[in-house]
Amino acid sequence: MNDHPAPQQLPEVVRVGAGGWISGPSASIEPVPAEAIEAGDFLLLDDGIQAEVTDVRYGFYWFPGGREQGVSIGWRAGTSSGMLFRKASDILHRVMP
Repeated sequence: MNDHPAPQQLPEVVRVGAGGWISGPSASIEPVPAEAIEAGDFLLLDDGIQAEVTDVRYGFYWFPGGREQGVSIGWRAGTSSGMLFRKASDILHRVMP
């Protein structure tokens, strides 16, 4: 028995490579508009982490250019989670199975 906390499982960083020719795990991605994202999809976040979409809400949000139609996307990756706010026409990277 020891008093050390259990090691934390960090999310696996998936980097995009043409045909998987980079060292480490790679994934095939599909560029899609934010309005096409659905709960259960997997996204490649800006920092290279693969995250599962937990929920999606459509509406009008304030962006730097003013109020526009947008999407709020809830995500989870390991023990991390968050919310993305994107214009409906913004391109995101969906990870293909």
